[in-house]
Amino acid sequence: MASPTNGAPNSIPELACYNTTFDPNNIIWRSDNVIANRVPLLSIQIAYNIFMSSIFHHIFKPLHLPLIIAQMLGGVILSSSLLGSIPEVFHSIYRPEGILAVETFANVGIMYYVFLSGLEMNCDSILRSSKQAIIIAVASILIPILVGAGCLALEHYFIGGSHSILTTKGYMFWCAILAVTGFPVLARLLSDLKIIYTKLGKDAVTAAMLIDSFGWILFTFLIPYSHKGGKPLLSVICTLLFILFCFCVVRPILTRVIEQRMRSESWNYTKMMDVMIGLFVCSCITDFLGAHHVVGAFVYGLILPSGRFADLMSEMLDDFVTAFVVPVYFASFGFRLHLESLWSQPDSVIFSFFMVFLLAIPKILSSVLVTFFYGMSSRDGVGLGLLLNTKGIMAVLLLSIAWDKRID
Repeated sequence: MASPTNGAPNSIPELACYNTTFDPNNIIWRSDNVIANRVPLLSIQIAYNIFMSSIFHHIFKPLHLPLIIAQMLGGVILSSSLLGSIPEVFHSIYRPEGILAVETFANVGIMYYVFLSGLEMNCDSILRSSKQAIIIAVASILIPILVGAGCLALEHYFIGGSHSILTTKGYMFWCAILAVTGFPVLARLLSDLKIIYTKLGKDAVTAAMLIDSFGWILFTFLIPYSHKGGKPLLSVICTLLFILFCFCVVRPILTRVIEQRMRSESWNYTKMMDVMIGLFVCSCITDFLGAHHVVGAFVYGLILPSGRFADLMSEMLDDFVTAFVVPVYFASFGFRLHLESLWSQPDSVIFSFFMVFLLAIPKILSSVLVTFFYGMSSRDGVGLGLLLNTKGIMAVLLLSIAWDKRID
C-alpha cells in the first residue's frame, strides 16, 4: 500500500485497515461472502477506470498522446486533491474493503502488460542491433543520468533547505527513471503517427528497445536493494541465474515445441492458454527470489518465439489487457497523487516544471550529437531525442516502489 501522505483526506493508507465479518460457513475463503461483497465493488472500480480513461483518450487522441496518460488521469481525477476530497464520491468507488481486491487485480493486470511488452521485444533484433543504434542508446542513457542526478541534488539543496546529498538508493532509482524509455508506448505512438517504418522510426524503435533492456537489467538489480533487511546480493545473483536458465534451457525447449505445433497447424487458443501458465510460474519464482514479480513476466515474454506465435498471443490478449485490466493499475497510481503539496509551495512548482523541461534536453542533445556524427540532419536528431523521452510502465513502477518504500 501507499505510504502515509501527511494526513491527506481520504488517502489510501488511512483506509487500509477495516473491520470484516467472518462467515463460518465460508470454508474456502475464511472470510465474508466474497462474491456478494467484493465482486460488485471491483466491477464498479473497473467500470469507472475504463470509462474515465476512454473519455480522456478520445479528448487527447487528436494530440496523439499515449493511452497511458489518459489512464493515469482517470485516477488523478479521483485523488484527494479533486473528487477524492468529497467523501461520498471516494467511498462509493474505493471503499476500504475493496482496496485489497483492486490492488490484486491491478498487479495481475500489470503482469500481463509487462509480459506483452517482453513479447513485443524481439530478442534476436536486440542482439543484431546496429552500431549506430547502440551508440544512440548508450548516449541516451549516460548523459541524462549525469545531468538528472545533478539537477536532483540542486533541488534538494535549494528547495529542501538541506545540504544533505542523495542516498545511494535514491540516486539509483532517479537514474533509472531518467534513463529508461517506454518501448511499447513509443512503438504504439510511432504506429499511430505512421512513421514506424521510416528511417527515423526504425532508429527510435531500436534505440528504445536497447534502452528498455538496460532499464530492466537495472530494475532487476534495484528491487532487492530497495527492501529493508534480507540478502540483496544473494537475491540478485539467484535472479540472474534464473534468467540465464530461462534463456539457455527454457527458451530452446519452448521455441522447438511452439514452432513444431505452428507448422502442424495444431495450435489453438486452448493450447495458447496453456503457455500462459509459465507467466505465473516465472512471476512467482522471481518474487520468491526477492525481485519484483514483473521481472519474471517480462523475461517469460522475452524468451517466447517471435513471429506468428507472438502475433497470435498479442491478438488474444492485447485488447483485454490494454483496455480492461491496465487502466485499474494506472488509476490506482494516479489517485495516490496529492497535488495540494505542489500548490502549497509555488517555488517548488516552478522548479519542478523547470526540471521536467531541463531533463528532456540531455536525450535531445545526445541524439543530435550522435546523428550529426553519422551525417544525419539536426532535425532528425531533435525528433529522435524527443521520441526517446517517452516514458512507460518502467518509470511508473520505479516511482511507485520508491514512493511506497520512502526512498529519497
